[in-house]
Amino acid sequence: MRAYYLPPCAPMAPEDLVGIHVLVVEDNDESRETLRIVLEYCGALVTAAASAEEAKRILAELQPYMPDVLISDISMPDDGLEVVHEVKAVAEAKGIRVPAIAITAHRGRREELVAGGFDELLEKPFDSMALCGVIRRHAQMQT
Repeated sequence: MRAYYLPPCAPMAPEDLVGIHVLVVEDNDESRETLRIVLEYCGALVTAAASAEEAKRILAELQPYMPDVLISDISMPDDGLEVVHEVKAVAEAKGIRVPAIAITAHRGRREELVAGGFDELLEKPFDSMALCGVIRRHAQMQT
């Protein structure tokens, strides 16, 4: 089993994301696993996909349910924007809103990503507990 280093961060109660379902789409195995570990530590239910195609299959399997929040890397072989469009289209057809958070190592794409459907952008590296706070904030806006 691989050990993951989680950077020091602001204290947060592990149950802060209890009841929040997060769909993580990240093609890098290590990054996807680290995101899963951090989010589960904070109490989230995490479904992880390695590609846009896998995320689409997961969405079909989850029906009639939707994740509360989508987190997607945008620098995947298949486009992260494709995932956002798919999730938001399915959610909109159901009359619900699923916030989308982009994660990227590329700076300066905020306007492009917001125009493409993302609600927020986190640039790598980011504080792991800041991510949990962003998810909590967006999920609370849904209720």
